Amino acid sequence: MIDNIIIFCAGRGNRMKHLSKNSPKSLIQILQKPILYYSLELCKIYPFKKIVINTHYLADQIKEAVKSFKENNPNFTEIEIIYEDELLETGGAIKNVQHLLGSKPIFAMNSDTIIKSEKNIFNELVERWQPNKMEFLLLMHPTQEAIAYNGHGDFEINNEGKISRPDIKDKYSHIFSGLQIIDPTRIYKNPLKIFSLREYYFNSKNVYGQEIKGTKWYHASTPEDIVEIEIDMLAHEKI
Repeated sequence: MIDNIIIFCAGRGNRMKHLSKNSPKSLIQILQKPILYYSLELCKIYPFKKIVINTHYLADQIKEAVKSFKENNPNFTEIEIIYEDELLETGGAIKNVQHLLGSKPIFAMNSDTIIKSEKNIFNELVERWQPNKMEFLLLMHPTQEAIAYNGHGDFEINNEGKISRPDIKDKYSHIFSGLQIIDPTRIYKNPLKIFSLREYYFNSKNVYGQEIKGTKWYHASTPEDIVEIEIDMLAHEKI
């Protein structure tokens, strides 16, 4: 059973400009709700044993927001909030909480994305997880369907589900959604204190991607993104 998850909330969110001057990026509001709350509400659909949230920038605000969320959701699962004295990046953040996450596979999720799905997205990934050959299983989203995203995508996916980043001129077909299953044992062995998971995505042979139909993905990176996301959300609420 994959029942632990880490939600990354330590970043400063500099691209949010004035919106992150006095607020962590994860607490910037979309339709009058902190982005982090969308992630926590998504976690309700799956029987997590423990949720770990790493913090750094304006950490006290995140602590208070989580406290308020739990008061309004009294039966919610256990949440552990970890403060990082310095930004450890995604890989370092996982290594830092090995004592909480354990050695079994875990979920990891970025706090600047919102995922809405017709299916239980966690169950769908677990069903596709193959521990004998996978170190990472990334939830992917078609680049052309992304809301509030103007980049070139992240990866290509072959017929076996392996991801790659070939040298191409056009957009990559898929974007990493920010949700993934990880076998953390290799990460724990990394001798560095500060490092990103990206180095594994690009250099490991055991990284796979999975697109799941019926999933909508929003990425909040700039103030302009917030506007696009809110417009799309409101439009779909009326349908």
